[in-house]
Amino acid sequence: MLKSVERLNHVLTIILNLVYVNFLWILFTIFGLGIFGIGPSTYALVSICRQWVRGNHSLPVFKTFWKYYKESFKESVIISWIYLIGGIVLIVDLMHVANWYVRVALFVISFIYLLSLVYIFPIMAHYNWKGILFKMKMSLIFAFSCLQYSLVLFLVTGVIYWAVTTFFPGVLTFLGISFLFYLITWTANQVFTRMETMDAKELEDNSIYHNAKENWDEKTNGIKVSGC
Repeated sequence: MLKSVERLNHVLTIILNLVYVNFLWILFTIFGLGIFGIGPSTYALVSICRQWVRGNHSLPVFKTFWKYYKESFKESVIISWIYLIGGIVLIVDLMHVANWYVRVALFVISFIYLLSLVYIFPIMAHYNWKGILFKMKMSLIFAFSCLQYSLVLFLVTGVIYWAVTTFFPGVLTFLGISFLFYLITWTANQVFTRMETMDAKELEDNSIYHNAKENWDEKTNGIKVSGC
């Protein structure tokens, strides 16, 4: 009975914290006038979710969010602009292109775009690699190395948000952003963990690994880039 109460309390605490950071994400995005705030706010949200996923539930939420918001402000803004512009271009093209073959190509590009978008902020929060383009490249390598995780994430997220939108649309106001990025961060953490437990000898002849070694300042112990 006591264990059940503790588990319920733990779940409720997580939900309340997600509501809180959802509010902070909205507040700091507005504070940054949208285009200057969405990147740093998302980076801060993912960084906090990463701490929770890895078992650190005692951190002060506001103070930690503000710390992460400032930590990679410039880089987060630039990355958010790159993906925002890329997304707008893809949407406009999909709306106006009539050629069937071109539309298929655009759908493939859009899928690759989404894969990179899913992993870019978790990578920023997890690794201290240098260079925006390098991080974008690694986001695709991670995504395709463990593609099954990405596909399951898309499926689960789609089903959950369809159900919530259909039956409990008001919930999205309080958890719409934070819950999404909690799922993304949890999935990315599983991928990172699997990659980092790979035998280091398997990486010695991998050119990507050698390239990574020249570009990172580690937050964790290593990286695996082959399939899961």
